[in-house]
Amino acid sequence: MALPIMAVGRSSHEPTGDVMDGNSDRGPFLSNPFVARTARWGLLAWSVIGLLILVGVIYRYALYPIRVVFPPLVVALIVIYLLNPLVTGLQRHGLARVWGTLLVYLVVLSVIGVAVAYATGVVAHQVQQFVQTVPALLDRAQSGLTAISARLGLHLDPKSVVQAFEPGHGGASNFLARITSFTSGVVHLAFVLVLGPLIAFYLLVDLPKIRRGAEALVPAERREEVGELAGRVGLTVGGFFRGQLIAAIIMGLASTLGFYIVGLPYFGLLGALTGLFALVPLIGTVIAAVPVLFVALTTSHHNTAGLIRISGGWKLAVASAIVLLLVQQLDLRVLSPHLLSRGSRMHPVSVLLSLLVGGTLLGLWGMLLAVPVAAAVKVVMLFFWDTRAQWPPRAPSADPAVVMQPEEPPQSRPRPDTGPPELRAVEAKG
Repeated sequence: MALPIMAVGRSSHEPTGDVMDGNSDRGPFLSNPFVARTARWGLLAWSVIGLLILVGVIYRYALYPIRVVFPPLVVALIVIYLLNPLVTGLQRHGLARVWGTLLVYLVVLSVIGVAVAYATGVVAHQVQQFVQTVPALLDRAQSGLTAISARLGLHLDPKSVVQAFEPGHGGASNFLARITSFTSGVVHLAFVLVLGPLIAFYLLVDLPKIRRGAEALVPAERREEVGELAGRVGLTVGGFFRGQLIAAIIMGLASTLGFYIVGLPYFGLLGALTGLFALVPLIGTVIAAVPVLFVALTTSHHNTAGLIRISGGWKLAVASAIVLLLVQQLDLRVLSPHLLSRGSRMHPVSVLLSLLVGGTLLGLWGMLLAVPVAAAVKVVMLFFWDTRAQWPPRAPSADPAVVMQPEEPPQSRPRPDTGPPELRAVEAKG
């Protein structure tokens, strides 16, 4: 005879479900799952706000006074991310790390020296010519602005126009003076470019020791998780720096070739500036368009060269803009998808917001570091979301205090309509 399945009730000495779930101290208000989840998210939000305030205070009173040390450290960090794969590969082939680092430095510096030696002659000559022709370019810009305003029916005060382009007084002249008189900036940049690789050399040699020391500071139970997160961040940031540098070099060479074909003066200088600005993602070519279009619009009609002799003025400006557009499409369609890793790719809106914040806080250095920092933050947030958050949330039971004995699987129950007739008759009588 089949035994009936009965639910085993909870005795008075057994712990209740609230005690087992830790809900006895929550009270009737926090026992609601929605309220408890909202409280947890509120606590997380206030924790993030407090952390941001703490970071702001540390930056304002501890890091900002010693900000002079950060540009060399940033350059050293970039050099480490660029050269560490080569040094590590040589170390795996049996070469000591110090000799591998020295060999990589010699090869890279030799390549850079040869490239600079070939490019310096052309670029330096064009820089000298550009500085000499700045007054003539300003005069053409002044006359062109006056003519355009007259065609549009706008009346500009000639004195204000002349004063704007007057040497030593106008805003345009002050802007160009800041560009041409950059002795102190060049000295500081040379200091950064010399000290940064020197710091990177010593860090590259001792990088395994530094890594082991950092791992020793992490608790043993968290070491594997922290190592995985650091590896993801390292791959993302390193892939961004390497990919963006290669893309900037290719874009600089392509823009130089395009400017030479359309006959833009100072094509070597403007191509180098385009490659330099291309280090800033997404808007680098837009920034480079300012000097390019200025030179194209102020070039005389017959002072052009190159394979396609386009007359100066708006025609040369349109041709130069087409070159920049093609270079930007080369970056967006070909270079970035193949050179940048998936983790370092971001939505254009996120890139623009990161560049805005970085440029506001740290200027040019902030714009260079904004996107890799944002990509690293994205990796960290996704890692913690995957490892810490549960989605969708686990639905609570209707009455968590009731503890029921699990029912017997339905396969073990004998069905009354199956089996021999004699057994069914006996079961019906029982």
